[in-house]
Amino acid sequence: MKVAFIIHNVSETESINEIIKKLEIKNFTRIPKAIGKNEFADPVFDNEIWPGYYSITIIEDTENKIEQIRNEVKFIKEHLKIPDLKYFEIEASNFL
Repeated sequence: MKVAFIIHNVSETESINEIIKKLEIKNFTRIPKAIGKNEFADPVFDNEIWPGYYSITIIEDTENKIEQIRNEVKFIKEHLKIPDLKYFEIEASNFL
C-alpha cells in the first residue's frame, strides 16, 4: 500500500479537502499545525516574525487512487502557483 503525504500551507486546506471529497477518500489523517521552512517559500513558524503554519494531510491509499491524488495535487501546485505545496509518496506495510 502507498501513503501520500501532502504538506500544505493552512490557507490551502480547503483545496486539499476538495480533493478528498472529489475522490471520495475514506482514509486520511491530518496533522493540523506544523511549522517549518523550505527553499521555495518564506519560513512559517507561527510567530510575529514568520506568521503562518502548515498542515500535513496523510492519505492511506487503500482505495487505489494514488495516481489520481498525485495528479490533483500536481494540478493545484502548478495552476494555483503554490511553491510551498509538497507531495510525497511512500510504500508502507500494514502492521496493525
